[in-house]
Amino acid sequence: MIRRRLPGAAPGPVRPAPDLTRLVFTWAALAGALSLSPSVSEAAADRSFKDWWVACDNLRSCSAYGPEMAPADDHYGAWLRLGREGAATAPLTARIGMILVDQTVDGAATLKVGGDAGPAVATAPARIEGGVVLADLPAEALPALLDQLRHADTLPVTLSGGAVATPVKAGISLSGSAAAMLFLDDAQGRVGTVTAAWKPGPKPAEAVPPVPDLPVIRAAPASRKPVPAARPAILSHKSDDGDCDPAVSDQFDPIIERLDDTHVLYGQACFSGAYNVAYDFFVAADGAEPVPAVFDAPDGLMDAAELINPGYDPATRTLSTFAKGRGIGDCGVGARWVWDGARFRLAGMEMMGICQGIAWDDWPVVYRAKVEGVD
Repeated sequence: MIRRRLPGAAPGPVRPAPDLTRLVFTWAALAGALSLSPSVSEAAADRSFKDWWVACDNLRSCSAYGPEMAPADDHYGAWLRLGREGAATAPLTARIGMILVDQTVDGAATLKVGGDAGPAVATAPARIEGGVVLADLPAEALPALLDQLRHADTLPVTLSGGAVATPVKAGISLSGSAAAMLFLDDAQGRVGTVTAAWKPGPKPAEAVPPVPDLPVIRAAPASRKPVPAARPAILSHKSDDGDCDPAVSDQFDPIIERLDDTHVLYGQACFSGAYNVAYDFFVAADGAEPVPAVFDAPDGLMDAAELINPGYDPATRTLSTFAKGRGIGDCGVGARWVWDGARFRLAGMEMMGICQGIAWDDWPVVYRAKVEGVD
């Protein structure tokens, strides 16, 4: 399912530049917040290696991305994603993605990987929705694909047939792929084992560390009570830190939602840019003045999860945010926070740390939790 389509402006091969100077949401902050910790079982990790980027979540599920650095006129970008879950027996998977300029294209086509100067690495069926192309490569093609990563500079791909009237050719950079794959193996504890994709050894699969337990969040019971008719004074003034822009607060409607039978959520727009609107949030218990909402996330992830472009779903007690790294939305951070009766707890986060036309549909999860109490 395509969850978000890119607007019709072509992404270029650039790194993102934030449009809100007040926000912590900068790529330097993200790199520091998500840098590899001594135990990736307890925190997410991401790292860049030349053109490649790798991200892992708190269950040691990792994905390595190789982008196309110079898209052509008929497509915005192409990428290779090599991924693996953290379990010792989890297989390595490979996917090719592409975003066509013509976002009305829907249907099927054929994707050929390699073959410009030798035999094709793989041929796979591709599915296209709204111009977003995704093709999963067969497992038997992975040895030849990894050999390309070891010896080639560029991976050529060609999309043709079916819904595609004219073949679309792309070249995915392999610069940094070797270091990225070694990082993936190391983050999962596979180096020197028979399961390693890049640096295998004689140690058995049992030497791979077990996957950590999934964090559990118990959502507060849903409520059918209406929100109070009277608005608190906090929505009529600057935020408590004195840094909120009153002009922005006047421009965007506040968020007023029932959290549970005894708490109400109030959100006030504080800063805006070309494509991001940042909010301050407050929670009021019945009969009390609103106080700043409490957001609970693992160490390092809070700075990456700015409360930008939010929306609240009372049915699931979930506050969702999506901070764009640039206007077309091909990079940034998406997060979901669940109200547990006292605070918002991070339930999930996706992130894309390079702005190279990689569709939201193929972004990696960098944090996940199990939510109970939601139908």
